[in-house]
Amino acid sequence: MATMLKSPPTKKASKKTQEAKSPLDFIGWAKVVGATPDEAETAWNDLKRRGLVSIRRSKLDVSAEAMVCARTDVQRRLASHLAGYALTENSYIVRRAGPPPLGSPMILNTRIYVQYIANYFRAGWGVAEIQRELSQLTPEQIEAAIQYYLNHREEIEREIQESINIFEYNLQRQERTGLWPELTRR
Repeated sequence: MATMLKSPPTKKASKKTQEAKSPLDFIGWAKVVGATPDEAETAWNDLKRRGLVSIRRSKLDVSAEAMVCARTDVQRRLASHLAGYALTENSYIVRRAGPPPLGSPMILNTRIYVQYIANYFRAGWGVAEIQRELSQLTPEQIEAAIQYYLNHREEIEREIQESINIFEYNLQRQERTGLWPELTRR
């Protein structure tokens, strides 16, 4: 008859050990968002109470609406940090970490870059016309993108030019390979 070996009883993790495993780091967050640890904790608790942030399987989950629905500046800064965005002066415009094009300013909760809206604006389109073309955007989001473009014109113009250069390079490459005529015949 086989004997079963029992594993030795484990000690219950101390409160200190449990805290170390928690993804909540109010002190670290406070440093990043420029607040006190108490302000960071208060911001987290209010965002959590309102269902804008949560912890699932030991991982932080941030709602797509957390930055727009934040009630205080600390909440907005915390939500953007937890979601992996860099702050801008406008709550509708965010940046992902990294160089362009990934780090280019975009409208929150969309994949629409500010430079796209800037192209329409430069062509003389108004907010209502842009919204008819991009119906998923609100007038507030479009106005925020235009405002951001006007405040950061040089940067956005540079990104637009880089996009044009990439497009032209790829177009020439396709024409050389003979793929372009085949695609345009279809």
